[in-house]
Order: sequence, then structure tokens, then C-alpha cells
Amino acid sequence: MSAIKSCRGFTLIEIAIVLIVVTILIGYSVALLPVQQELRQYREAKTQMEGLIEDLIAFAQVNGRLPCPDTSGGSGAIDGLADLHANPDFGCESFFGFLPARTLALSGDFDTLGRLLDPWGQPYLYSVSNINAGGNTEIDLVVANGIRDEGLNNVVPDLAICDGSTVSGQDITCADVTGNPVLDSVAAVIVSTGKDLGNVASNVQVENTDFMHADFENGDLEDKVFIFSSRNDATGTEYDDLVYWLSTNRLFSKMIEADRLP
Repeated sequence: MSAIKSCRGFTLIEIAIVLIVVTILIGYSVALLPVQQELRQYREAKTQMEGLIEDLIAFAQVNGRLPCPDTSGGSGAIDGLADLHANPDFGCESFFGFLPARTLALSGDFDTLGRLLDPWGQPYLYSVSNINAGGNTEIDLVVANGIRDEGLNNVVPDLAICDGSTVSGQDITCADVTGNPVLDSVAAVIVSTGKDLGNVASNVQVENTDFMHADFENGDLEDKVFIFSSRNDATGTEYDDLVYWLSTNRLFSKMIEADRLP
């Protein structure tokens, strides 16, 4: 007489437990998606900005100077092209604005004004030092051979990277934002305003976009301070800007390699 095998299926309780576990796992994965997307965007922005600094260096190696920003100041227009001053010795129409992506012949995502966009869909900001070591009309970093004419030791760019917490308007040094210098001799700065698009009321990171405010239109004021920070400000809003800069040593050494200096 053959043995009868008993086949036991899943009980309703066991199926319910499995469904609960699967639901929890799916919910956990869905909850992580925004975090994973944010991390991906930051990694992409950092890679892009490292490349943009290299593009500035390449431009300087070819042209003997850094490009001017794309700006609406004076007779300029926001179109992705560097806006030069009518007087070649003055270099730029303005020394703060947007990255001149068309002038640099860059590829990527652009808005209708020709501005290169970061992973959050906001245009990259760009500033270049307007240092004039000789006291003449020639702005050293943005005029061809201006650095060579003045001499390497005399040209000291004056954009400042600070760890600060207050904004006073027209800021020239880290002391103006009660901050400590991270680097106080920077030739050029590129900024991505990060995930919040730069629209939050943060005293820490508003410093990086103050040139866009009414008082700074058409170059009426200048601001040489940029905030590089990872801490929260007094309002509790997390700082999330990305700030990349081109140091004097790096710029000069790369121009020497290309026989643009001394």
C-alpha cells in the first residue's frame, strides 16, 4: 500500500506576512529614490564644475586671458556669450554674471537665453577678478597678455572664498561677512545654487547670488566674496550651493605650460 504524501500550501497568515514584508521593502525603496536622485545630481554637478574649471584654463591657455561673464549690464545681453567692454583695456562689461558657455563652446543643457544649466535646471554663475595691478586702464586677467605685461608677482586676484554667516551687501573681504578665509586670492569662481535653486532665505548662501539683486545691476556695485560652507545658518536652512574656483597658482602654472607666461 503506497504512502500518501501530504502537500501543505501557504496559509493566509503566511501570505499576509509576506505581503507586509514586500510592502515595507517597496516603501523603503521608494522613500530612498529622492535621496538617490539628489546624490546623483550632486555628483553630476561636481563632475561638470570640475570640467568647467578646466575649460576656463583651456581658454586662458589659448587666448592669454580669462573670459568675461555673460551679463545684461551696459550694452550686453544674456545670450551665452562673454560681454566685452567697448574699451578693450577695460576687458569686461561686468565682472559677475553667468558662465559664457557659448564663448567657451560648451555642450550640455541650455535655457532659451543660451545659459548652461546645472542638474537642477539653473544657470551656472561666473565671476572673474577685476584686479588692475598697474593702476592703468588694463584689467589684468581679462585682457590678452595683461598678466605678462604686469608680471606674475604683481597680479594678485582678489576674489575671496569665505566660511561666513552674514551678508552686508557690498562685500570685499571675508571680514565683511564675519567669516574666515578659505582662500583670498582667487582668479575666477563658478557657482551652482544647488537643489533649492537659491531661493531660500539663507544668510549663508545668498552671498553667492547677491550680484543678481537690484543694487548690483549694470555693475554699479561689486562684490568679491563667495561663501563655501557646509553648516546651517541662523534660520536653520541648510547651505547647499556648490562653489568651485580657479586659484592663481593653478591658472598661472597652466598658462606657463602653454607658453603664455611669463
